[in-house]
Amino acid sequence: MKKSTIIMALVLFASLALTAYLAIDRHLYRSFAPNLEDQAILGEMTMMVLETQQYKDIAAKETVHAVKQQVDRFNTGNPESIYNYQITVVTDQNTYGFTCDDETCTKVSNGSWGGDLYQDAHPILPLGHEAGN
Repeated sequence: MKKSTIIMALVLFASLALTAYLAIDRHLYRSFAPNLEDQAILGEMTMMVLETQQYKDIAAKETVHAVKQQVDRFNTGNPESIYNYQITVVTDQNTYGFTCDDETCTKVSNGSWGGDLYQDAHPILPLGHEAGN
């Protein structure tokens, strides 16, 4: 084979590999990153969570370190479903996941809980502390 043919084959292979990598990477990013509409939905869900009695009970018993918004469209049958959205409340003792109770999201409730990010560590930011101390 000619040297130019080998170089062209390598360039073509590199181009195809890069295109495949970027396509997969972009698909994964869109599966987990909220767009503008998702951010609006998650913002409203966050307010609904903060108003629930379940959240108030958790906040009264535990120190809330973070409230995180998540969307997960990966491996779902319906990527537009309201059930792909979750608000996670992270405390010093546990992590609680709040989701919509129905398709119209008239109510949210705590449907999952798990381990704690801060069990063996401290919050990342100096929350509740004055700067410089």
